[in-house]
Amino acid sequence: MDLKPITINEFNKKMTRKMEEVDAINFEEYFQVYIDQAKNFAVAPYFWLIPDQKNMTLVASSNNIHEHTPFTKDEWLKKDSFFWFNSFHPEDRGFLGAAITLASKIQEETPLEKRDKIRLNIYCRMLNAENIFRWVLLQFPKNYYDQSGKVCSTLILTTDLTHLNLELKCTMTVIDPSENEFKFYSTSADVKKLIQMNLASISKREHEILLLMAKGLNSPEIAEKLFISYHTVENHKRNLRKKTNTKTSVELIHYVWSNNLI
Repeated sequence: MDLKPITINEFNKKMTRKMEEVDAINFEEYFQVYIDQAKNFAVAPYFWLIPDQKNMTLVASSNNIHEHTPFTKDEWLKKDSFFWFNSFHPEDRGFLGAAITLASKIQEETPLEKRDKIRLNIYCRMLNAENIFRWVLLQFPKNYYDQSGKVCSTLILTTDLTHLNLELKCTMTVIDPSENEFKFYSTSADVKKLIQMNLASISKREHEILLLMAKGLNSPEIAEKLFISYHTVENHKRNLRKKTNTKTSVELIHYVWSNNLI
């Protein structure tokens, strides 16, 4: 799949939906169960936003959004997509628009029973509360689809990656766990094409452990969280280090973030 940078006007044209039934939808209520679950898979401080793609405005946000952006919750609400895009680095905006458009296309073309299993991650630079650009991770844990299967709203989870101190680049990754093992696909501003990544084969359980490691949990805590034994966790970690050719847990987590596998 090709991915070429697009303007905000092009983004609006591609993403605007004409849906009568959406007028009666309270998107914040619809996504609330997923908002409540966000703390279980967020790996760092985060906030969330919800757009309405019928009029391309923001209709809900988390109460802590002022801690992570230059604007308060009231200032974000009812703002259009231009306002949101202008909070990202100018060099990243064209890629971001193209990546979200491609992400929606992937979701809409995926069979209904598998849509919620596809994980989409976008890494880009966004203004923090001090008006300084830093790297963030955008994730879309749940979409709302109209009767024709088009995405007309999504929960946008934005995670601050400042603490990682890694050399990142504007990238989108697609993680497909529909089989027994994860398949990873990636595209970036310089590649402009979604390609399968030639990475170590990682099982679903191993990916769960990597996620918990990235959140700072140690082996006993991971064992308790996943209801498995300490020795099972250690065996998985040993296998992961072997697969990724890393020697320590620190090197393993660095490999995960460097390859955008979270």
